[in-house]
Amino acid sequence: MDMEVESRSKLYEFDSLEHDEFDIELAKLYARHREAIKNKSEIELHNYLQDKSSQNKKEYNDMISALFYGVLTEPGNARMYFQHICFVNRDHFSVVVNKLQTLAISIKFQHLRLQSREQILWLISELTNLTVKNVDILYLCLMRQIRGGDTSQPNILLCDQILKLCELHKPWLDTNPKVIATFIYTYLRAISDHSRSVQFHSLQQREIRFVINLMREKWMLCVPIGRDLIRILHDLLSVPEFSQFWNDLLNNPQKLSPRFKGIDTMLMTSTPKEFLKCRLTPDMEYKLLYIVQNLRINHYQRNLNWFIQRFLSTPESEPFYVDIVRYLVAGWYPSNQILQSDIVPRYVIIGSLMRSIKSKIVAANVKTALVFDWLFFTPTENIMFIEPAMLLMERSAERYPLITAEIMEFLKHSVEKYFPPMKDYMTQCVICGMQTILSKGVIRSLLPIYKCPKTDATTRGYMQALFSEFLIEDQRQQIPALPASVSMLASTPSMTTETVSYKGYPNTPKLESGEPAKQGNPNEDDIDNNNLVQQKQFQSSSSRRASSVASAIKDDDEVDAFLYGESDKSTAVAEKEDEEMSNTTEDDSNHFMREQSLPHSNQDKDMMEGVESTFSVEDDEYEDEEDEASKDSEGIQANQSYWIFGDSLKRFKEACISARTAQNRSIHDEYRSQNAIAKRSLKEILAVFLRMAIPAESLAVMIGVHIRNIVASNMLSHKSSFNNNSPERKDGEATVVTDDTKDVFDLVMNTYWNDCNTDASKDKIVRLIGCIAHSQNKKSRRHIIGMRWWSFIANEIDVNESIDSTNISSCFPKIISNYEAFVTHIYSIEKSTTDPNRYLKEYLKGDLQMLAEQDITLFNNLIPLLYRYFSNATLGNLEVLKLSLLMLLPNTMGKITFSLHYGSLQIFGDKLDESFFVNIFSLATYETMCCWQLLAAELQGRRQSIERFFEGSQIIETLKTNFKNEIVPSLFSIITSVPPSKALIYSIIQIIPDEHKLTQPQVQFVLASLQYWANNSTDIFLNSLLDLVKSLIDQAESEEEEEHSADSITLLLFVLSAWWSQTISSDSFKKDKKLLAHLAKLGSLIGYVYPKEWSSEPARKKKRSLVFDSSDEE
Repeated sequence: MDMEVESRSKLYEFDSLEHDEFDIELAKLYARHREAIKNKSEIELHNYLQDKSSQNKKEYNDMISALFYGVLTEPGNARMYFQHICFVNRDHFSVVVNKLQTLAISIKFQHLRLQSREQILWLISELTNLTVKNVDILYLCLMRQIRGGDTSQPNILLCDQILKLCELHKPWLDTNPKVIATFIYTYLRAISDHSRSVQFHSLQQREIRFVINLMREKWMLCVPIGRDLIRILHDLLSVPEFSQFWNDLLNNPQKLSPRFKGIDTMLMTSTPKEFLKCRLTPDMEYKLLYIVQNLRINHYQRNLNWFIQRFLSTPESEPFYVDIVRYLVAGWYPSNQILQSDIVPRYVIIGSLMRSIKSKIVAANVKTALVFDWLFFTPTENIMFIEPAMLLMERSAERYPLITAEIMEFLKHSVEKYFPPMKDYMTQCVICGMQTILSKGVIRSLLPIYKCPKTDATTRGYMQALFSEFLIEDQRQQIPALPASVSMLASTPSMTTETVSYKGYPNTPKLESGEPAKQGNPNEDDIDNNNLVQQKQFQSSSSRRASSVASAIKDDDEVDAFLYGESDKSTAVAEKEDEEMSNTTEDDSNHFMREQSLPHSNQDKDMMEGVESTFSVEDDEYEDEEDEASKDSEGIQANQSYWIFGDSLKRFKEACISARTAQNRSIHDEYRSQNAIAKRSLKEILAVFLRMAIPAESLAVMIGVHIRNIVASNMLSHKSSFNNNSPERKDGEATVVTDDTKDVFDLVMNTYWNDCNTDASKDKIVRLIGCIAHSQNKKSRRHIIGMRWWSFIANEIDVNESIDSTNISSCFPKIISNYEAFVTHIYSIEKSTTDPNRYLKEYLKGDLQMLAEQDITLFNNLIPLLYRYFSNATLGNLEVLKLSLLMLLPNTMGKITFSLHYGSLQIFGDKLDESFFVNIFSLATYETMCCWQLLAAELQGRRQSIERFFEGSQIIETLKTNFKNEIVPSLFSIITSVPPSKALIYSIIQIIPDEHKLTQPQVQFVLASLQYWANNSTDIFLNSLLDLVKSLIDQAESEEEEEHSADSITLLLFVLSAWWSQTISSDSFKKDKKLLAHLAKLGSLIGYVYPKEWSSEPARKKKRSLVFDSSDEE
């Protein structure tokens, strides 16, 4: 059957030799399922589905996978299979969503059969109707599979299908901001592609109507796309509908949204990487990243040529060059490791791509894509936005001055003509960019380019107009030479390709109206500018690259071969690299975890210090606000990015300092007054922060120290929540500002809880909280923020009547997810080398310990929820368990025990850590007893888990040497909760000490267990005991008998002999002649003196001495 399954895929259009492991696995599960349900009635089928899916997680996953495959491959039965999935659903369709995501993001998506694609879209539609969690991810994955510049029938059909899906589920779409923004960005590019043929006119008109309506209805959800949205809207001005929209955008922005401040605010906002990334299919990104992350500078061209031929070879696909260049410039940045290696730089790839362009319009648009971020560059933006353009100019100046001249000319004309009202602002941004380039050592000086003999007078004039302050020659210093690699890293246009002339600056977008910009917006950086390229590293990297290139290039004819291909060097290597285009893409959300390489420190110890006792802070332990305020004030004046806050930042800081001073001096009226001012100012700051694209890191630098100090002063000596019926709750944030018992962090948490109506807003607040929690000087201080986070959550859940047992399961996982994001962000800031999951566990323990010390009631309200919904941080976490055992109140202990019996939470997990339980025995008597009560509640009735537990060598050794009487009730309830088995009987006997005596607690425990089983599970017990005896007989008769086997036999005979001698021992055991005969035989084999009643024959002379009778050894 398996061979038949693998012979021809029902999902993919593969050649005979191609296959997909995911497809094969699904097909096998489906075939097995079909065989199992053959000839079953409807009732029998339902019973089978319920029984199978209820057995364990693996069986459930296999069942859902089989039904999922049936939906995709049998359209006629798809509705039935989906009903079956709904019938057995136990996980809110997470298995289905995960498998759909695997297909939707696959690099093999383009090979899916048409029927499979249609079924995937149908299934997503059904899940959307049910408002299944995370279904929005599937929409994002599907839109990435729309190939730019591709007008083939499958790609056009995919555009049409996704459009229909969004039209059908418009109400759902309106509630998903990220899907809306990605849809707008994707389809604006698709509309441009579909304008090239009349046959796509109908589809294009539907796209235009839907996109225009969506932008007009949800414009503020499109604004976060940033400046690239303006760029692609300008490309569509020839379409009448977009021309009218453009006019409103420029001249009547309030018509789009009363909150929209104008086009200048968008131009000052950099486009997030995910939007630039979404224009490349996973297959394209996979192959492009392989080149820029793995191929050396003299081996890349073969792969790049292949990439161009596959994705950019037709006239229709040429506009897609723009998306690729934008991705290389602002959508992906090389790590420092790559920057210092001889892997091909981005500017070389961009130069090669530009050389392949034939259309003058596309060439101009690509140059716009290259310098676009430079026009609006601020010190807070990433230097990697402008590095490729600068390096391409510098490395081309000496040998290929035309490239340098064209880019410089384009930059100059863009400053003057792109948006005249912002001309002065763009001039300052371009200068700021050059200042940053020079200060970071990207290039050493502009003078080598300016003084280069090949640089013409016109280009020098442009340089003087833009960068005159950087062209002042110091007579005392020699002008540095252009880097040695420059003459090798650029190339003139190939003779085989149409030479593009850029003279005259064609088609520069020109905006006609709008007010000049008065402030800048900071934008998120995923790479710290300060860690980008130190000058020495850069020069070292240049030298290495020059050396590597010089060895590969011997004369001028090889320069083009080096940069643009045609090199016959290392053919074998190139072929191997072609074959090994392996997975190089990385999930951005986990990127920091894999790139940290800082040396290990005593961070774990530091993290736990400072929370061992009730937290108190003296004045000299606070962070220095006066110093910080002075620095921040200078920073605000120097950085125009903070102008957008007006004087709110200044008022906030001054009020925080005054409030704490008044609090320390017990001047209560002054404290209340300054606290109110601080909260009002912070409310204004947060409103701007949520509305604009301001990085949380930048804002936290300005406000973090003040919030931390206020929180450290108050801890929990204030109300952190409202009573549900109080009038304050109705007023929300306004009351937080006026309530004297609440401080600035309450305002932050209230904003998170009540005022963030979208996931994006919540994510921003969570990121801000993470930045606030991080304190470089005092690591222990970070737990005061985590403590206040959990105290607020516990209070809200306690007093908010809208949160009850029926909906806690939907809201609390979101809280957990946000907390994980908050801790993960701190992890990335600290560049910790600790395992991420261990870091999360330790961080949670620190927060909870501080919460327990401040308010034990809040801790007890919270801990059952954490064990239920935060299992990845609490499961098997000995430190959290120790803390819980110390702090649990009887009521909470009862609740957790009920939940453990019910199976709705776990404390120890399926795979019990032996060392974990060894450590438990070091706890005090009460904590040990409570711990074993919880363990008993979790293990009772789970035979396999109990057997695995008692088979553990460390468990046996600990019970043998460190047995405690207080654990006997729990231990006995575990043992007696399942029928006896051969393995279980054998395991519990092993806990008897080597020097065994009848009075030892271990012996008494084993005897009690045997008696219970004999009375309550007589047949099962006697059969299991007989099987064990027979097995030991086989071992004793084996010539390869080992000493530990003899020890086990002796222990068993000792226990059974002691049990036999008890007056109340089970009659069933004493009357089982067959069992007694086998025991007699076992005793005879090792020479053990057993009760004579076990056998009618006298005991044999022992075969050999093993344990007790050393005097009988020969």
